[in-house]
Amino acid sequence: MRQMILLFFLSICCMMMLSCDDAGQKKFEFFYYPERNVYYDVTNSMYLYSLDGGTTWDSLHAKMNKDSTTLGSKEIIYSTSPGVWADNDAHIQQYNGHIINITGNDSLSQNDLAAERKAKKIKAAATKSEKKSEKKPGFFKRLFGKKN
Repeated sequence: MRQMILLFFLSICCMMMLSCDDAGQKKFEFFYYPERNVYYDVTNSMYLYSLDGGTTWDSLHAKMNKDSTTLGSKEIIYSTSPGVWADNDAHIQQYNGHIINITGNDSLSQNDLAAERKAKKIKAAATKSEKKSEKKPGFFKRLFGKKN
């Protein structure tokens, strides 16, 4: 009889643990670097970063052998979702993060960059054609010199 009661309470405890939201959800571990607003996905060995103030996110696969000093201090974050960047605004406030917005500060547009590259190509082609226009003496004249 005591064993039946013990088994009954044990099964109730197990059901309570399984019904609890936190116990049933998988946790993902991330390192968050607030100074650069960068995440490191520990499970998949990849950095998650945004260069446009958190509007779009990109990833870079890299094994982390030791703590990076260039990223600053790290905070460990556990998330129930692999898309940890969805809570980026909360992380910025909680850890005093800094938003990186390189695209907003860039004064050159894509068209300006393309025009600049095209101008460099044209200039390089012009200098090559100027060098070709110089007439070099023939092979025999260079080899034996000028005929007197």
